[in-house]
Amino acid sequence: MPFTDSLLNYEVIHARPIVVPPTEAIEFWVVGCGGTGSFLVQLLCRVLQHLIQQGKRASLVLVDPDHVEAKNLTRQCFCPAEVGLNKAETLAARYGIAFGLPIRSIAQPFKPDMIARNYNTLTVLMGCVDNAKARASLAKALEFNYDRSLRVWWIDGGNGNRFGQVLIGSSLSNVPKDYEFSELGCICLPAPSVQAPELLISKPEEHSDKRLSCAELMLLNAQGLMVNPQTAVLMAEIALELVSGYLKRFAVCFDQTSGAMTSKYTTQAAIMRVLREHGLGTVYQRTDP
Repeated sequence: MPFTDSLLNYEVIHARPIVVPPTEAIEFWVVGCGGTGSFLVQLLCRVLQHLIQQGKRASLVLVDPDHVEAKNLTRQCFCPAEVGLNKAETLAARYGIAFGLPIRSIAQPFKPDMIARNYNTLTVLMGCVDNAKARASLAKALEFNYDRSLRVWWIDGGNGNRFGQVLIGSSLSNVPKDYEFSELGCICLPAPSVQAPELLISKPEEHSDKRLSCAELMLLNAQGLMVNPQTAVLMAEIALELVSGYLKRFAVCFDQTSGAMTSKYTTQAAIMRVLREHGLGTVYQRTDP
């Protein structure tokens, strides 16, 4: 979704903070450890350090079935010595040793049932994937949220050649009353797939055997070298603000060509506009796995 609006959004003045329920532990999941995910991991390690220093239990899980290839070395956070190794395992070992943090790796595609349904754990899914099937798995994980017990949040990062977006949400519903604010603030947000339904629609190239990887797109000058690191910084910033209790936005778009950035803020009006864009009155039917 390219940046389109350069006007200053004064809704930030009226934005209410996103309120997450108190939990004993916070678990971050990086799903996809390639262009964006490989840069995001180090930033989340610093977030974990910050939380642990405050006396909180925090951990990190990395998920990716792919291995490091020579073509990844330019635009992903890997070095020549890591070629041939699994991306998730490599990053977990590197940063686990460097920071002395509890980092777990899963060298498989993400599945919602990997997440433990623990009432005392806040799970923050960080989606850094590039296809609709993988994002559908992240969306399905939000089915764990019901009766407004929002223990799973999804932050999705995506980018094009020199633009990108980061979306955050917790609910698959399109019903306005499900997003009514409490006295404390905003307790529920439309999932990234509700804000941008096109995220779950496969593109023609996703079905092609000749689909180009992100690294190959960069070599063809179809993707900027610094667009993934910028997406990662925004994702880490939103994650920190979420767990710290001062997040007041649910969508951020940036454009590197113009240097512009815009956000959608957590006001009742802004959320209602998103729902109107994609149709009201639809309730997502939860299905048990």
